[in-house]
Amino acid sequence: MDRYRSDVDSVSPIPVDLEHQLRSPLAPQKAFRYPIVRWSKWLNDLDGIDEVLATLPAALDRSIAAERIDVLLDDDKTAAAFVVAMIWGHGSSGYGPFRTARILTGTADPAGEPLSPNVLEELKRSVDIAHDGGAVSGYRYLNNDGKITGLGPAFFTKWLYFVTARGNPTSPDAAPVLDALVIEWLRRHAHVRIRSGRTADYSAYIDHLAAWGTATDHTPVEVEERIFRLIRNDGTPHDSTTENDERTNHDQPHTPARMAPRPERTRTDQILGRE
Repeated sequence: MDRYRSDVDSVSPIPVDLEHQLRSPLAPQKAFRYPIVRWSKWLNDLDGIDEVLATLPAALDRSIAAERIDVLLDDDKTAAAFVVAMIWGHGSSGYGPFRTARILTGTADPAGEPLSPNVLEELKRSVDIAHDGGAVSGYRYLNNDGKITGLGPAFFTKWLYFVTARGNPTSPDAAPVLDALVIEWLRRHAHVRIRSGRTADYSAYIDHLAAWGTATDHTPVEVEERIFRLIRNDGTPHDSTTENDERTNHDQPHTPARMAPRPERTRTDQILGRE
């Protein structure tokens, strides 16, 4: 099998339940509170992060995060923008701050360590590439030449989503998130096999979302959000469990054994061969 080509050679018909969801009103994501004390503990030592954390609202949703990240990127505060994206991505999980600190410092024990110049350069480069070439180009870069230790596809697509949204959470150019939950839903409900960590498959994924969105007057990221609402089996504002909590539990970034023990693999991980 050619790893550089997708097994998906045509767009599947839109699943009936997804079409119904797309043609029905959608309540906006409920803003969630995050463990600010833990984020401050692990990231305040990095230049510029403390100021950003101090000015963030106590609760985030897609719209708030998208607007704030866009401003930070315009101000050339890439690391701070990445932190906000990871706060949104990790939701209320307690380990998100530590994992994000390891990514940004490039070290196993990030306490007191400075921001890695190499990591910062890769993040900045990913912004330039995604802005110039779009979602698939950004994915290809972070999945290959710009790969950052600890930042796998499930979370770098969250970063690319905000980078390409440019402040508009439903932008037609925004990169849709692709994580284990969506991959499994597509396999079960649309009979589409998308593999994580394959740029060609990510492109095929976007093709599906775009086609389904065109048929119902939605952007690809709006289709992706509705797929996740179906995964949670509700179309209402989130209550005790947020979108981000669900996704974080299934898509923890890869951690080399020398850095820390890996969490127990879930059945979904085993099925999908998550990186």
